[in-house]
Amino acid sequence: MAFIMQWWKPIGITTLVGGLLAFGVSYAIKPRFKSTAVFYPAVTQSVSNLMDVKGGAGKDFLVYGEEEEAERVIQILSANEIREYIIEQYNLWEHYDISRESSKARTKMYKKYKENISFRRTEYNSVEISVLDTDPERAAGMANDLVFMLDSLKNRIQQERAAEGLRVVQSKYHEMGQRIQTIGDSLSNIRAKGVNDYESQSEVLNKELAAALAKNNQAGVRAIQAQLDTLSKYGSAYLALSGQLELLTEQQILLERKLEEVKADAESSINQIMPIDYGYPADSKTYPKRILIAIGASFFSFVLSVFFLIFLQNYRGYKGKLKRAEAAQD
Repeated sequence: MAFIMQWWKPIGITTLVGGLLAFGVSYAIKPRFKSTAVFYPAVTQSVSNLMDVKGGAGKDFLVYGEEEEAERVIQILSANEIREYIIEQYNLWEHYDISRESSKARTKMYKKYKENISFRRTEYNSVEISVLDTDPERAAGMANDLVFMLDSLKNRIQQERAAEGLRVVQSKYHEMGQRIQTIGDSLSNIRAKGVNDYESQSEVLNKELAAALAKNNQAGVRAIQAQLDTLSKYGSAYLALSGQLELLTEQQILLERKLEEVKADAESSINQIMPIDYGYPADSKTYPKRILIAIGASFFSFVLSVFFLIFLQNYRGYKGKLKRAEAAQD
């Protein structure tokens, strides 16, 4: 403190001049405006779960604000597709004064993009999109377009995934129909030979055979025996095919239900976000804060001047010692 009081005038002048210079130079910096959009990510859930009257194991459609969902949408917001859309839509190459043909042009663009556009998960598990730009209208438009692009891309990802599942289920359903058709044709051939219901026919024919034998009706016995031989020959095949047909029909019904569910997922889209605040054009700049710049520059000038004067004083003292030493030698 004694040292500062001793040199208060040069320290004070340096501090004041530094602050005033920084304050003046800050006017050369283009002001940037901040626009913020806030939303809750909706729970990721297929449309088919919503239509499940039995109440499946899926999450409640109205649930929002989960940490996992917030981290997932932040990852999607960082996707190249969204970034490239914003760059081209708002002509950021020209706006950021970056030539496409320059060395490492895309690296420079992505760095500038990251400096001005940021995403974060808030303490309430909502997602905040912040955009800084010299044009407040542009900043608000970019923030809102990022929200809309997120919703569109997330829906498209889910629909593409569901479309893949739909193709698989449709293929299985078609294959199941062909198998049922083949078994049905085989059963039709067996029925054409007189085997329509093996169990009931066997029961009836055995009773008729017993009655014909009791009456010693040899013609009737031969006729009935011929039918029984046919049943014996094709009965096992009839039973096996009938069992397969029944099982496949049940599976086809279940597969048809699954087909409708997957089709609903592939063809439907629902909002993937719950907007809280859309971005709006800011009426006051966020950067630069000229007062803070002036205060910071003043403090830096103060520290720098103090260290310089300490160095100067020590240097003068050292030079004085050298001169006294030389004088003593003489």
